[in-house]
Amino acid sequence: MDENFKFRATLKSDEELHERINNREKYLPETVEAAVDELKIRGVEFSDEELTVIAEDMQARRELAKSGMENINLFKYTDSNNQVEDPDAQVFYSKRAIYIFSILFSVLFGSVMLAINVAKVEKMTKALLVVLFGLGYTAFTIALADPVSLPTAAGIFIGMIGGYTMNAFFWNRYIGKGTLYRLKPVWVPLGIALAITVPLIIFIIKYGTL
Repeated sequence: MDENFKFRATLKSDEELHERINNREKYLPETVEAAVDELKIRGVEFSDEELTVIAEDMQARRELAKSGMENINLFKYTDSNNQVEDPDAQVFYSKRAIYIFSILFSVLFGSVMLAINVAKVEKMTKALLVVLFGLGYTAFTIALADPVSLPTAAGIFIGMIGGYTMNAFFWNRYIGKGTLYRLKPVWVPLGIALAITVPLIIFIIKYGTL
């Protein structure tokens, strides 16, 4: 177990440690296991049955996250099995947010969000690769759409493919399919996206072309 989890457990009261164990579905397995170990050190006794149940629950939690069970369609890409409320967990934009932003605002935009996630756990060069993929994919989409005049539905489908590909390859490779995390609010990227796209849409409507 990471020594950081053990150290943080020593800073908690007995009540806080018991809360983490009793509501363990909200926490990282490492947090719960550290809480149990710390309470043992403080003289709290657990029955063999209690320890077995806790261990089985944590194993099941890890396996559920690693299973990668995702519900995917146009506006329902959920990876809630990997989301926790543990304040010690990493904070990421969700796969669902990246997927939807890729559809609504371009794969490039989604790639920047994913790159921010990747930068927290990998070297910046890996995050840059994610952005370069988004840039190349978006440039290819624009080059394809211009001469062919793709319908809106095709553009949405292309965004779906790009968003899913980034999650399936870059997220699973650099962050980890079974990684548990807290949700990062999307208000900042949403505000930036709207600030860019709304004037662009108004311009297109007004002048009929870029």
